[in-house]
Amino acid sequence: MVFDEGNGYFRLTPYVQKSHTINAAQVPGQAFEAARAFAQFTRLLSRFPVEKLQITLPDFHNLTLRYQQFSEALRTGNKLRLQQARDLIHFIKGHKKIVETYQEILHHPAFRLRVTHHDTKISNVLFDKDDKALCVIDLDTVMPGYFISDVGDMMRTYLSPVSEEEKDFSKIEIRDEYFSAIREGYMTEMNDELTGEERKHFIYAGKFMIYMQAIRFLTDHLNNDIYYGAKYEDHNFVRAGNQVILLKKLMEKEGTLTER
Repeated sequence: MVFDEGNGYFRLTPYVQKSHTINAAQVPGQAFEAARAFAQFTRLLSRFPVEKLQITLPDFHNLTLRYQQFSEALRTGNKLRLQQARDLIHFIKGHKKIVETYQEILHHPAFRLRVTHHDTKISNVLFDKDDKALCVIDLDTVMPGYFISDVGDMMRTYLSPVSEEEKDFSKIEIRDEYFSAIREGYMTEMNDELTGEERKHFIYAGKFMIYMQAIRFLTDHLNNDIYYGAKYEDHNFVRAGNQVILLKKLMEKEGTLTER
């Protein structure tokens, strides 16, 4: 920690020479390396007393709360937008089982609270010149959490060749080889750490995060964009629809991916 007069305290970290970041996974090897790096981060801190970590973002990945906020938006939200979003609303309500599974996880002894990064997009990994992962960065969201948060966010952001901002939903797809890369990279470090029950919920992690992000975008749209804001008309409606399509595609391939 360094104190600068007039500006306060800053956390400084060493500069990693000859490192670079990647904005989007372009080959499966990059997804493998990123998944391995985030898993290694958690494994190396497996003996850390997780209860001593400060909660920097309360309820960040609390799916129960996100669904409650969605339900409230259905009651008090913009009436025109509620009508516009009726198909998305129907889909979200029809897959509430994802919320129920999350609630079961919270009370299941096989699911351990661990040191979890909570923001596992690939740009939060430093790579060397050969695209081998050096370390993870951006530690502001490190909190106690479940493995489904880190694995789920990797699936949400690595599996499709396009991001949540894509308006052409025909471009959204689940790339099987990227799923394999995430699983293999993560299990390289975490295989002995995860319980059998946790392993059974590996694909669920993706459904959990994609569903939650769809809810958050749609809730904000119904509430007139008070949280995320909007760069254009219906921005959060488009992003919610994008995530719903991604979730549908993942669920369509669930059986195939389980067998890989």
